[in-house]
Amino acid sequence: MRLSVEAPAKINRELRVGRIRGDGFHEVFSRMVSIDLADRLTAEESNELEFSCDDPNVPTGDANLVVHAARLLSERAGIAPCGKLRLEKKIPMGGGLGGGSADAGVVLLLLSRFWDLGPGAETWLPELAARLGSDVPFFLTGGQADVTGRGEIVTPVEDSPATALLLLVPPFPVSTAAVYRAYAGRRELPTRLAVADPAHRGLLGPNDLAPAVLEVEPRMEAYLSSVAKLTDDFAISGSGATIALAALPGAREELARRHPDARLFSCRTLTRQEYGLRSNPLRAAAE
Repeated sequence: MRLSVEAPAKINRELRVGRIRGDGFHEVFSRMVSIDLADRLTAEESNELEFSCDDPNVPTGDANLVVHAARLLSERAGIAPCGKLRLEKKIPMGGGLGGGSADAGVVLLLLSRFWDLGPGAETWLPELAARLGSDVPFFLTGGQADVTGRGEIVTPVEDSPATALLLLVPPFPVSTAAVYRAYAGRRELPTRLAVADPAHRGLLGPNDLAPAVLEVEPRMEAYLSSVAKLTDDFAISGSGATIALAALPGAREELARRHPDARLFSCRTLTRQEYGLRSNPLRAAAE
């Protein structure tokens, strides 16, 4: 048997960050939405668990989240981990797009089908996903959702209309851990996100981590300044370094001229149904 699925990235439409919790994580309140920039994961028959990636910068041992997720799921299911897993990388690393978390979440869905664990296995997955990382639970459902706690509480909300985006990715990653260490912000989270206000006309809202991203990586300022000259509907996604903006005529060409060292991706947001059909072989089979 051979199964292949996509692992779509996300952007944070808005990200508010509060106090440090007792477990050492910050409280967050964010609205995430899936986008169609995606990695691809393939599983094929093998008597042992094998993992490979087309990007040499991605670790292939037990430190990789895909491998960790596979072993965690096999332990929970009480089976020996097996299968040849192949990751094709498209989502930039260190860009605030959740690439590693997407791969970990989607491989849980993929292996649940590949190992024939049955639809009931999906009830295990949120707890396993939370153990893998704060963003991972979102990638079990995708679409648009409000994310709270340290990221493990995912509340799906109604999908917004599909929106075309442009992503500007500078030629350097930004460390999530370093950004959170640099963050010195609010104690209390707002009760309502700006992007949830009907009066909010843009796609993107505030990101409390933006000042910390600039502190950790001052080179971000030049890229933000360039984008700000084109539109006021833009934001750093998550902990950076990607800058997301609503697609505008000529914006890609202008940013490519100003920043030939950066990567630019044209993409769009995904509904929850689209996300499920791309990433979850159980849901795709049911459609």
